Amino acid sequence: MVEKAVFLLREAHVARGRAVQALAEYFPGTAFDDRLRCVHEAWDRVHQGAPALHSVPSELSEAGTFAAAHERHGLSD
Repeated sequence: MVEKAVFLLREAHVARGRAVQALAEYFPGTAFDDRLRCVHEAWDRVHQGAPALHSVPSELSEAGTFAAAHERHGLSD
């Protein structure tokens, strides 16, 4: 869950509050406190220069699916 929060903060550039909400969509049934803790840990990783996590290409790397993913997660410019 922390890795997903890191992705949301670093790659999708969502606000911390929105990241907490998005984690509820990715991990239904998780407690708010757990999601909040993960976002705080992810924020620390992103902003303290921690090494990037090994990741696999996501659907956002393909231009054809970026808009759909962007809309699905409620992100706006």
